[in-house]
Amino acid sequence: MDMQMARAEEAAIRETDQLLDPAFPYGEDLLQFIWEQGLYDAKDLRTTDGAPLEVLHAGRVQLNSGPDLRDAQVRIGGQRWAGNVEVHLRTSDWNAHGHQRDPAYDNVVLHTVYLHDAEVHTASGRCPPTVELRERINADNLHLHQSLMESRMPVPCAPRLGDVDGTRIRLWLERLLVERLERKVAQVEEVYSRTGNDPGETLHHMLLRGLGGQVNAEAFSMLAHALPLKLLLKYRDDRRRTEALLFGQAGFLEAEQQEAYPAELRQEYQWLRALHGLRPVPASAWKYGRLRPPNFPTVRLAQWAELIIRSGTTYDRLLAHDDPRVVHELLGVEAAGYWRDHFTFGKPSSARPGLKRLGKAAVDGLLINSIVPYLFAMGRIRGHAPWTDRAITLLERLPAEENSITRMWRGIGVEAANAGQSQALIELKDRWCAERKCLCCAIGTCLHKQTGT
Repeated sequence: MDMQMARAEEAAIRETDQLLDPAFPYGEDLLQFIWEQGLYDAKDLRTTDGAPLEVLHAGRVQLNSGPDLRDAQVRIGGQRWAGNVEVHLRTSDWNAHGHQRDPAYDNVVLHTVYLHDAEVHTASGRCPPTVELRERINADNLHLHQSLMESRMPVPCAPRLGDVDGTRIRLWLERLLVERLERKVAQVEEVYSRTGNDPGETLHHMLLRGLGGQVNAEAFSMLAHALPLKLLLKYRDDRRRTEALLFGQAGFLEAEQQEAYPAELRQEYQWLRALHGLRPVPASAWKYGRLRPPNFPTVRLAQWAELIIRSGTTYDRLLAHDDPRVVHELLGVEAAGYWRDHFTFGKPSSARPGLKRLGKAAVDGLLINSIVPYLFAMGRIRGHAPWTDRAITLLERLPAEENSITRMWRGIGVEAANAGQSQALIELKDRWCAERKCLCCAIGTCLHKQTGT
């Protein structure tokens, strides 16, 4: 019986020696994770020189230079220590990495290794206490991590998602939503800086960019810079001049026009261009491929002109509500005049009521991709918490997005309840699953803890 147990222990050690296999390229990061999460047998834990070891706080993995984990607390031989922990596959890696000459490692209170194979010293000559984990790691955690890293599925843990509590997933999505919004703060801050810290011009830019969708976002962004909101509002009481500015600065009035109204717009624009020293966006910036006619940039510009004409000061009202229905009423404009029976210049089409209205899906897109990031960013920039709260409330009151990513999540059993969750799922798939950041993911951590028990 003792012989069988000894052989089983030897087999387990050989299996966990996978960490030292050059063909298993997940060693040190995985060992840091195992230490941080306590995924090892801590019973009767001792340092390599036999001193009793109690881990009070494993520390936090940090990705900057210096020791691997900070803010650790351990008790060694009855003495409590606080400081950093360095993790290596082999103790000799300490010298291989040059830590024996680096004073930044003098405050390491514990050297955690998979295999202890050498005695090492700090720059000050101290021998850091060392703990070996070779016989204490569950090989199932190594196999789990390898399967996640090598999975070809968009979500590597998809077959195991059913093992994770729904509440844990929901809380993780709440955190990812905030992370996604915080990442977008930088985009808004850049526009805010380029517009001279003008909130109105910043929102104007965000809304126009959002109006372009994925296909024409850059072209609309160029237009926002080429046509400031203040100039556009100056002529909002005159439809012809408003449309002349929009279509002229978009580059659509450079060529001679055959129809009467476009010819009038071109003539008006030439005068406005000379008066204000304007430079239009090149017409080549606009794309029509794979767009339905109601989504053509010309139709979007006509809708925007109608919004400016009808309620040019709507921008302030957009930010005053956390009810999406109010925003739908404000932005649900329809292209008017010449554009009732045109999708582009010079090509008449049949007029159909409602066809050229800025619809619910388009307004939802503006809310999700323009208004919410703007509110969240301006709340952070100006220290106004109600705006950041309103941004999240708006997302929670909007229906979940319907796209390839949300359909993919639905197919593996994760249904978004609102736009906040769908945004979080997009963040999870694009920024976490695609980059295989499973060791930093709450879902991956949960699966490892379940495996290690």
